[in-house]
Amino acid sequence: MITRHHIALSIMCTLILCSALVPASPILILIICLGAGIGSLLPDIQMKKPQCFQIRTFAWIVTRFGSSTYTPVICRVYYVMYGLTQKPGDKRLTHSIPGILSLWAILATFRLIPSFILMGNATVGFPAAFLGGVMMGLILHLVEDLCTKKGITPFFPFSTTRISGSIRPCNTSDRRIAQFHYYDCSVAGIILGFQYLGMWQGFSVIPVCLFGLSSCLGLMIWSSDIEISNDSDKRSRPATPHRVLSDPATALGNPSDSSSGLLMGVYYFNKSERWNY
Repeated sequence: MITRHHIALSIMCTLILCSALVPASPILILIICLGAGIGSLLPDIQMKKPQCFQIRTFAWIVTRFGSSTYTPVICRVYYVMYGLTQKPGDKRLTHSIPGILSLWAILATFRLIPSFILMGNATVGFPAAFLGGVMMGLILHLVEDLCTKKGITPFFPFSTTRISGSIRPCNTSDRRIAQFHYYDCSVAGIILGFQYLGMWQGFSVIPVCLFGLSSCLGLMIWSSDIEISNDSDKRSRPATPHRVLSDPATALGNPSDSSSGLLMGVYYFNKSERWNY
């Protein structure tokens, strides 16, 4: 999916979960949603820089962490540990389960450990909440992308099995993504509204939030005609040979004479043979 779809859907799903985990802390909810928004952008290392400065430029800056810091490191790790040679620009590196786990681990190393060393245990809560939101955004990014036509390779580079759907994000005539936005926003609004009115409190809201989040993701997957294929099979499939005709008219059949019957580039055929023009 495109950038704005990733951000909107990820934040709305995160709000549903946050309403059960930290309903009484707006600051933590804001930090977790910020992390989810950033996490929903990190896997898109293939994003191109906008020609002029715009809002999308900030999203491009976020993705530079993956392309400049993460992919060179993980490609080296794959080569040293497993003998796998990968291209740093291959987006399948970040659109897989091993990819998001290692990406999150590297980001946590840069974010959590310095906070703990410099500020102590008392201030680790906010960085931990942020990283939790990042992991949520990374997971939701994969779920959203597996619904698209390009899909994801969930176990790359150890497997090239691909999971894909039927959604083309740039196709404005396809209203399914708009339906996802409407449904997710409705579920989040209903849950937050009931909590604000005091009708759902304590542990009773947790099953409701989990059901709401599951229904949002389930609707997305169910509506996308998910299928499983193998990239290697498609890439190794030989191309269908095409006959190249050098003349506008070609005669098919068996020549009546040997090669000596060739005169001025024309074969002589038996009368019983069929001519095709």
